[in-house]
Amino acid sequence: MAITPINVTRVSHGLRTMSMLDSLRRNTVDIFTQQSRLATGRNFVTIGDDPVAATQALKLDKSIVDQSQILTNLQHADLMLASADDALNELNDLLNQAESIASQSIGPQSDGAERQANAQVVASIRERLMTIGNRQVRDMYLFAGRDTQRAPFVSELGGVAYVGDTGDVLTRVGRLDQQAINFTGDAIFGALSSAIRSVDELNPNLADATRLEDLAGANGQGIRKGSIILSDGNGINVSVDLTTADSVGDVMRMIDAAATEAELPVTVAIEGNGLSVTGGGVTIRDTADGKTASDLGIATSDEPGAAAGPISLAPRLATNTRLTELNGGTGIPETANLVITNGSKTVELDLSDAETVQDVLNRINAADVFVSARINDAGTGVEIVSQISGVRLNVSDKDGETAQALGLSPFGPSTPLSSLNDGRGVAILDGEFDLTITAKSGGTFDVNLDGAETIGDVIDLINQAASDAGVNVTASVDQSVNAIAIEDGSGGSGSLSVGRGHIGSFAVDDLALLSSVPDPETRLVAGDVSGVRPDGIFTALIDLEDALRADSERGIGFAGDKLARLNADVTRVRGEIGAQGQSIQGRIEQTENAVQATQAFLSDIEELDYTEAVTQFQQAQTALQANLLSGSQLLNLSLLDFLG
Repeated sequence: MAITPINVTRVSHGLRTMSMLDSLRRNTVDIFTQQSRLATGRNFVTIGDDPVAATQALKLDKSIVDQSQILTNLQHADLMLASADDALNELNDLLNQAESIASQSIGPQSDGAERQANAQVVASIRERLMTIGNRQVRDMYLFAGRDTQRAPFVSELGGVAYVGDTGDVLTRVGRLDQQAINFTGDAIFGALSSAIRSVDELNPNLADATRLEDLAGANGQGIRKGSIILSDGNGINVSVDLTTADSVGDVMRMIDAAATEAELPVTVAIEGNGLSVTGGGVTIRDTADGKTASDLGIATSDEPGAAAGPISLAPRLATNTRLTELNGGTGIPETANLVITNGSKTVELDLSDAETVQDVLNRINAADVFVSARINDAGTGVEIVSQISGVRLNVSDKDGETAQALGLSPFGPSTPLSSLNDGRGVAILDGEFDLTITAKSGGTFDVNLDGAETIGDVIDLINQAASDAGVNVTASVDQSVNAIAIEDGSGGSGSLSVGRGHIGSFAVDDLALLSSVPDPETRLVAGDVSGVRPDGIFTALIDLEDALRADSERGIGFAGDKLARLNADVTRVRGEIGAQGQSIQGRIEQTENAVQATQAFLSDIEELDYTEAVTQFQQAQTALQANLLSGSQLLNLSLLDFLG
């Protein structure tokens, strides 16, 4: 408060006037400040009113904004997890219903007509599951991974295709914490198959363009880039910095340039899958803390002139690996072709003009058969994954060489029987005949498959049994269709057929050999029991539906067992979702409390104490009135008032 003091000295009238005006201005500003505080309900209106409090308020405001955003994220995460839990609850119910149908359809209590009716029910269950798989929450597809704007499940090629993403949707649930808030269609429904993988390593050759990051290195720890030392043993030591080298060619050129400049007779060249060093009297070593020369396999001994023999750097397969470098430099056939069959669609890919592994992957991925091709994690070969449940993916070729050269032939003499039929294998009945083969001439022989572990074993046993029986029938592998083929050379005019040996053996079914061909055909080709398909819910339901329509109790039993296993998996995932949901709800409560506490702190700083403010406003008014009164009296004084 400013009040003009009583003037007891002789001062000019102008000075008294200026003093009073200054005091009145301060009174007016004080009243305006108090009025603004009362009008806004805030302790300060501008930063200048209270810089310390304003700074604290700004920090608290920012904290509230951050906490509110995290709270919004957590609430969204809670909604997503709760929606997923609801969907999986419905999924459990439908799988229980399908399991019950499978159980009731086995045995004499169920006839063919009832199984046909049950097949319709299973088909409707599959449609309802697709609806669950395509469920949306806030216009986002719940099980589509990161591709949340496209329905993840579509009916294609006789099965159910998953076209969603396999990535996690992450949200910030803390200052430094992120958490996945989704479960992909693959994780819930088992919508992707195991991979058709390169059976043998493709063994790419070391080349000038081979990138250092694609080398396992001489020590199996990659190439740890740094500097190396070239020395002639006579005091000349040259440091070569290889930290910027990207390829094997870069390494050789950098060493060559440094050696030439120092006039050191040393040369590094590719030899096999390693690097060879030549040059009399020159050694190569690492720096005190380096590993580069050792990883490149070019570190020589301290003995002058010792040469480093080539050590394999174990090149890994990369997208830029040239096809001519595969298989130790033999490459793939010049007229390369690859046939991919997925469900009802078959495409033939011409790879004759492909130059790199990336070209092959691009052709496969663009084939529009719902597959994904990539280099395997070990960098040793290529793998192809199917996205369609309920149908089989297989890879073959016309020349019988391309798929094998790429390591993608899933069927051959070395193929384990245990890998067939989606890993279910071949049911061989011990001590009994599994197959009965009748030639066109009428000659018949039985085959016992005891001890067979591979396709090659099966073929050998068939051929041995035919030879022992004197029947001119030969079994072999037809890699163009990935199946066993039986050729009849008996010259008869009847039918070539393969039947069940013992009534209790299902090996003929599991080898897809239960068939016959009429005259004049002389070649019987089995069905495809290799390849891969997704081992998930839609596959199990399609299998159950097909088995019900085929009136196959064995198939119904297999499908029912698979559904029970998958239902247990869904229950386990529901437990994971529940645990995550509880964690999220706990964080929501903590964050809400934190927001409330911060808002309370901010309120203490910003919000006005009206009792105090009204009192200060009244004091300011009193001061102004007193100032006006004293000022009017002082300004009326003259010299005569002091002469009396």
